[in-house]
Amino acid sequence: MVKLGTVQRELKAILIMFAGIAMIVAALRPEVGLAMLLVLMPFEFHFSGTGTNEVVIVAMAMVLAWRIQASSIPAWMSLGGIALALGSFTAAIGAQNQTDALWGGVRWTAAIILLFAATSVFRGNREAARRMVDIFTGSAVVVVIFAFAQKAGVYVLVGSPYFSGHPNSFFGIYTVYAGYTAMAATLATGEILIGWYERRPLRASVYGGALILILTGIAISTSRGGLLALGAGWLLLLVLNVRRGSVIAHACAIFAIFIGAAYLATPESTRVTIQQRVSTQGGASAEDKTRFALQKAGEQGLLENPFGLGYENFPFYLREHVHNTNIQKVFDHAHETPVQIGLDAGWLGLAGFLLLWGWPVGRVLIYRSDGPSAIRASAFAAALGGFMAQGLFDYLFYEIDVLIFFVAMVWGVVQALSDDEEEGAARTAPAFS
Repeated sequence: MVKLGTVQRELKAILIMFAGIAMIVAALRPEVGLAMLLVLMPFEFHFSGTGTNEVVIVAMAMVLAWRIQASSIPAWMSLGGIALALGSFTAAIGAQNQTDALWGGVRWTAAIILLFAATSVFRGNREAARRMVDIFTGSAVVVVIFAFAQKAGVYVLVGSPYFSGHPNSFFGIYTVYAGYTAMAATLATGEILIGWYERRPLRASVYGGALILILTGIAISTSRGGLLALGAGWLLLLVLNVRRGSVIAHACAIFAIFIGAAYLATPESTRVTIQQRVSTQGGASAEDKTRFALQKAGEQGLLENPFGLGYENFPFYLREHVHNTNIQKVFDHAHETPVQIGLDAGWLGLAGFLLLWGWPVGRVLIYRSDGPSAIRASAFAAALGGFMAQGLFDYLFYEIDVLIFFVAMVWGVVQALSDDEEEGAARTAPAFS
């Protein structure tokens, strides 16, 4: 360790060793291994042309593939996951850079395997969804603390931000950081609602403190996408709980209290910057003009290529087919998640992705129950909704950890609804003396 020379290298070595231990644990105790995977995801370091998360995800998928029980996987999940992976590999056949395109198929296949494994391993475990929210929120608190340090000019572990003035903590860019923290804020809000519902003031208070910190962390990023993800997530949380009158009242009170608290905790200079960015007329800035031009180019590319271009092959299409004065350089993606998924994996992959995203949200929308697990399921679904709202103007899946965050939200809905059904059956079961 001493011979590695610097604290950064020593910490990376420790993280790599920890990742290796996680893989061994996953083979012996898959439920613990999956929990460790979720803990590791927000904290990635790059070395030798790759990242720790890429190594961990693929290795974990190989270890845990044998734990999948086909009978435990819902049909819609199987169909969506297989279509997404198959579409990604099919797009690689005609891709100009087949190596990158194949890697795109490997990424999605690994994430889908982990989704199937988690669904199988945690079947019947009523504490799994709650513990997942605990892990996700706890990690987000650590991520936000390092973002505050980065904002203050302290770059230990995280380095300097990709864009000056926009902290990104352990993530590659501030938009991904903001999207991640918006998911965490939505889940934390759900837990506060459950704490009030179950009359557990301590848990509600702990999550309340975490939520204020996370909201302030979103604010200092000054990301419009993060604010959109948070707003859409909260709005969908209200919609999904509209049948639960007391929950709606509590939710409105939470929004008012915590928006006010986060506003007061946010520095004045950051509030002014956010106001300026939000008040800019849509499409007026050069950034927005470029974004809309890229979206139009991506949509055209998707119409012309039903089998897709392949992962990271969009730049080739831009160079050869797009000539727009608003696009001054070659971009890696089209700044629109559904379109970019279609470009990466074709119409087949896009259909699979939309099924994985839409089915859980729709399932919660029509679900009839008032239990705490049903509220938790609505928080997972709301986080998915917020993620898609941001995704209509951006694309975050180029960071592999976002794939895991996405499938974790899908799994969370399935697991929480399963827990609620079991709790309901236990409540209505006849008692025998």
